[in-house]
Amino acid sequence: MRASGCNLTVIILTHNEEVHIERCIRSLAPVARQIFIVDSYSTDRTVEIARSLGAVVAQRRWKNYADQFQWGLDHYAEHCGGPTDWVMRMDADEYLEPELASEIPRSLSDSGPAISGFYIRRKVFFMGKWIRHGGYYPHTLLRIWRHGLGRIEQRWMDEHIVLPPGSKTKLLKGHLVDDNQKGLT
Repeated sequence: MRASGCNLTVIILTHNEEVHIERCIRSLAPVARQIFIVDSYSTDRTVEIARSLGAVVAQRRWKNYADQFQWGLDHYAEHCGGPTDWVMRMDADEYLEPELASEIPRSLSDSGPAISGFYIRRKVFFMGKWIRHGGYYPHTLLRIWRHGLGRIEQRWMDEHIVLPPGSKTKLLKGHLVDDNQKGLT
């Protein structure tokens, strides 16, 4: 993936995400220089679709989210031909709204050296409906950070990216959407 002026790698974990991966990657095309997929040996067309859209795919056995993502963070540069200035985390069932896709390149290029990361608002959809209440919105997550600064919390679930103490961050205005199309089964 190539996008002018946006020195960003996006890391996505996958396992049998053929229903989501194309939508996710296409939404990232305007912002990502590199898309690195860490796949847990999918048995569907996830890997084929991701590679056809220009993503770099590495396969690795699953342990948990934190371990898998930290491995991706530690190894993306060797698989993708070198590090980028910025790293972003996405889930395969997420995608960027167009406003956010336009905002990211501007924000990264205008950030200056003092900014270490960016928080993004997430909209969660369930069965086609946006969940606006019950603590689901607004929900902000640190999803973009400078290469070399972010580490993943080593937790079995609900892990987050952690920056060094005192790091300065900004909140972007646009949204990413979490919309799982797999249904209840």
